[in-house]
Amino acid sequence: MCVSRIMLLLTVLALVLPTHGVHAQDSVSVTSPAALQQALQDMTQGGEIVLSGGDYGALTLRSFAAPAQTPLVLRAADSANPPRIARMDLRDVQNVTLDGILFDYTFDAQDKSYLRPFGITSSTGITIRNAVFDGDVARGRGPTDNGFGTAFGFSVTASSHIALQNSEIRGFYRGLVISDSQGITVQGNDVHDIRMDGMNFSQVESVLIAGNRIHDFKRSLDSKDHADMIQFWTNGTTAPSRHIVIRDNTLNSGQGAYTQSIFMRNDLVDRGLAGREMFYSDVTIADNVIINAHLHGITVGETDGLRIQNNTVVRNARSEGEKDNIALWVPQIRVAETSKDVQIRRNVTGKLTGAAGQSDWTVGENLIVQDRARMEPGFYGTVFGMQALRDPTNPASFIAAKGGPLDGTQIGAPQLSR
Repeated sequence: MCVSRIMLLLTVLALVLPTHGVHAQDSVSVTSPAALQQALQDMTQGGEIVLSGGDYGALTLRSFAAPAQTPLVLRAADSANPPRIARMDLRDVQNVTLDGILFDYTFDAQDKSYLRPFGITSSTGITIRNAVFDGDVARGRGPTDNGFGTAFGFSVTASSHIALQNSEIRGFYRGLVISDSQGITVQGNDVHDIRMDGMNFSQVESVLIAGNRIHDFKRSLDSKDHADMIQFWTNGTTAPSRHIVIRDNTLNSGQGAYTQSIFMRNDLVDRGLAGREMFYSDVTIADNVIINAHLHGITVGETDGLRIQNNTVVRNARSEGEKDNIALWVPQIRVAETSKDVQIRRNVTGKLTGAAGQSDWTVGENLIVQDRARMEPGFYGTVFGMQALRDPTNPASFIAAKGGPLDGTQIGAPQLSR
């Protein structure tokens, strides 16, 4: 029998012979929690589950592995009427994409402020995109908690190759918490109306935080919260965070209260509990717009290999605290003096702290700006124009003024250049 006839016969047999399970090429539409559970059991070889609008309760997946070349995709049928998930727990899961889902948390009196209603643990190859993580406020607790966001919006632990893209996180105690994980992408997201921290990271490697908007927090100012928009820490970890890129983000206190902006204290090292083995390493912070009212605009602890370049770090006077303390309310760039291999170049900031002639530091072409003294160098009205004083909540107010000290210099965030 010739080769062509053999191939034809094999093709026909493939079409007519019975199969078991659901193939990766299939797409299944579901309209109920029961139908979703059945589809999850069937689609072990990947494929697409299209979810109609409605309540689906808890999404729980354990020890599930779709092939990398044909991941399992759960997709909303209609972005204007998304499927709602009340809880999510993915553990030991591989190669799953969630697209267009509403993760809708509802407060319960028994819930702790550190509850993680939507979490990924010990998993790999998980992508969440076009999602909304919608929080809730605490009730029946006390004046510093009632009416403020509670629980953590999205958490990742001991996982790899995780992406959160083009999604919204709103109304939680903390927005995003990621620890002991590698290969993390957080890109194109909108994080707002958070009580304390927007994004937290500890003991992570190969992390990209890019193109996000973090803004307008709803803080409990009478509490003991120390709010940060992006925070890294080492306390309680056994390895440093490394290979980190934070770029093209807009961090804007807006109409909300002040917060720390990018805060990467290395407390194990600065408290003398660890040495150079726990330095952060290979960190790039570039092309970010930071508008806030706290001295920690960009603060980085002990690091080996740090690039801070082309950031605009300016003050939103409408977000500052009640006490008249200009030193506290002016955002700065601050780097631990013992850091190694540091470059701080072409930034706009209210102050630069840490550089003291270290031989392996390169510091230059930075512009120091201020909004208090009209006749002094770096005055906002001269550098940006008077709109920076009239409306410091608007990033467009900090576009370089034509003919001013920034115009054509390639200093500061490129998105604010003329």
